[in-house]
Amino acid sequence: MRVLFQIWPGSRDAPAGDSIQMQMTKTYLEKLGVEVKVSSKQNLDLRDFDIIHIFNTARVSEAYGFYRNAVYQKKRIVVTPVFLDMHFYYRNKPARLAAWRAENLLRREIFQGSHMLLPNSNMELEWIRNTLMVDTRARIIYHGVEPIFFDADEKWFINKYGLSGFILCAGRLSPIKNQLSLIRAAGDLKIPIVLIGPVNNRDYAVKCAREAQGRVKYIPPMNQKELASAYHAAGVHVQPSWFETAGLSSLEAAAAGTPVAITAWGAAREYLKDKAAYVEPDSLDSIRAGIIAALKQNTASGKLEEIKEYIKDRFTWDKAARDTLDAYKEVLAEDYEPESGGVFYTQTFPVSPKFYSD
Repeated sequence: MRVLFQIWPGSRDAPAGDSIQMQMTKTYLEKLGVEVKVSSKQNLDLRDFDIIHIFNTARVSEAYGFYRNAVYQKKRIVVTPVFLDMHFYYRNKPARLAAWRAENLLRREIFQGSHMLLPNSNMELEWIRNTLMVDTRARIIYHGVEPIFFDADEKWFINKYGLSGFILCAGRLSPIKNQLSLIRAAGDLKIPIVLIGPVNNRDYAVKCAREAQGRVKYIPPMNQKELASAYHAAGVHVQPSWFETAGLSSLEAAAAGTPVAITAWGAAREYLKDKAAYVEPDSLDSIRAGIIAALKQNTASGKLEEIKEYIKDRFTWDKAARDTLDAYKEVLAEDYEPESGGVFYTQTFPVSPKFYSD
């Protein structure tokens, strides 16, 4: 089986949940004998591929380019949507809300015209069904955790940075991740804060730095071994995002044996159930209370080991890859044809697009 993964340009330079899922899925599918190629080009010759797998429709213009190329060449299409219901987040930004709704016309066409959707949670699928009125068949593919996180050792991080027992937030620095509220909420706790990840919004990073007043240490993105050490050295990992489709960094932190406080908005509870403290991202009091509640897990005998085993049993990239391969086999085995409606399908190409090999 030959599969083409398509993801927005630059994703490798700014690793996040989508690109990590893509790379880990590729690694473990290849162990299962699947040939996988990755490209961000929109007009590739697709004749050698059995399935086109599109990752992340947040940047919908690129995703739509991948999609229409695959449709024109009559390929089987699978989509990992990474879809969030942004109505509340944009409630005070009418222009941005209107733009998001306009983008959803393209998202709906992609989802409805694909052969299968592979959302990362039942909640994400519910958002897609209810917001976009899409009835395409779907399989839930839960995020996984690499084995290295289960065997994390804090010594490297402590030796390099001289910190332990701190508040950690790993992830891109951006408004939707809500690090500014974390800094404000933890201001009187007298616990150092460490932020690890790429800067996606420079203005927001400047706001965080001003609010921090020297209480926060920022560290650029780390490799997985280093990040595992950071998780294990931390006293708590906090992810007060406005939304999370899964909360990959919190899964990794919990796998490393670190207590977790994570947003209640999104699908984190579907993953972690009662194994985490949940916070309301619009309430500093809630974030502060969540940090304190999670820290208490450090004193609960056996609790963190129980959480590690819970994650190891349910959320691995090997399982995610096997579930993905089952989805591919289903798509290839059946004669299912997606709905032939929408903006793209009502148009014709005046001139055949030019395809090229990569």
